[in-house]
Amino acid sequence: MEAHRSHCNKSILVFALASILSLVSGIDTRLMAQAQVRLKDISRLSGNREYQVLGYGLVTGLDGTGDKSEMSIEMTRGMLQKMGMELTTSQIQSKNVAAVIVTGMLPSYGRAGEPFDITISSIGDAKSLQGGVLLPTLLKGGDGQVYAVAQGKVSIGGFEAGTGGAAAAKAGQKNHLTVGYVPDGAIMERGVDDQFARSGKFSILLQEKDTVLTRKVKEAVDRRYGIGWATIVNPGHIEVRVPSSMSDDPVSFAANIENLPLSIDEPNRVVINERTGTVIVGSNVRISKVVISHNGIRIEIDNQNQETGNAAAKRNQIQGSMVAVQGETTVDDLVAALNAIGATPKDLIAIFQAVNAAGALHGELKIM
Repeated sequence: MEAHRSHCNKSILVFALASILSLVSGIDTRLMAQAQVRLKDISRLSGNREYQVLGYGLVTGLDGTGDKSEMSIEMTRGMLQKMGMELTTSQIQSKNVAAVIVTGMLPSYGRAGEPFDITISSIGDAKSLQGGVLLPTLLKGGDGQVYAVAQGKVSIGGFEAGTGGAAAAKAGQKNHLTVGYVPDGAIMERGVDDQFARSGKFSILLQEKDTVLTRKVKEAVDRRYGIGWATIVNPGHIEVRVPSSMSDDPVSFAANIENLPLSIDEPNRVVINERTGTVIVGSNVRISKVVISHNGIRIEIDNQNQETGNAAAKRNQIQGSMVAVQGETTVDDLVAALNAIGATPKDLIAIFQAVNAAGALHGELKIM
């Protein structure tokens, strides 16, 4: 009796409407897979980028959690020599100093005197950078030139309140203590040579290297300014010439281009984060007829379109350890069915990988 009741509890019947929007006459459901955006939301302009800088330095003032290696001792001795103090390595015995790598991103079109954030990470055997102060450190670009100087108090956020009861709250939860952050900790000493539209033209670089989207962007520019101003270089790259009437103010022309409205197709994509178990599904991702058996899971999804007036009803039936998807159904239907029987994130990942490998997933699968 108990076994029969347990079996009945595991047999779940899920009913879903196939497409409520199809009930409304005259509405093209293909439009629901499109979104209205501005060009600037899906692209960036050439030159509008950040530049990486890197340096190495010392963090001092640590509470006995610094390096024990000879590297930090040599760096400390070199720093003191520059300040006129001659000491031997045997005279420097401090655990309050740590050797660090400093990284940052120069802001686009940044100029001398502009601050930016930096990240600091230990390169020795320091246990923690909490409470330390970064000494002045030169930051160089890929060309070997010095672009900024960094210094400041290191922020760690070393402990955060626990949420797992009194014991966890008392002990606290440690974060990564050998990586720190200094807001506005670096100041640019020189700007980057990035004059906009120097040759009378600039490039639009799309986030998605999609041929259809690239053509839509060119057509939008053509409708606004006429044919001939925009040229497709390759998928995701459109080159735009600045009209002679706006050659003195190319930034305003580029701003008008970036504000052009576009109707773009939402990508058919399934994104799964294996670490957090998060599944993100596009609204139009569908699955063709396929049969899956995985890890004792049994689900049967039977899509039956029954015309009742203008309504089409879809029935998804879930029964135990086998997954049978018939006809075209959405990934959202499959996820709902799997969640209904308690499938784990690992089960979802394995099933979607198998469906994709079988060629039944009509979209792109990305696993993070």
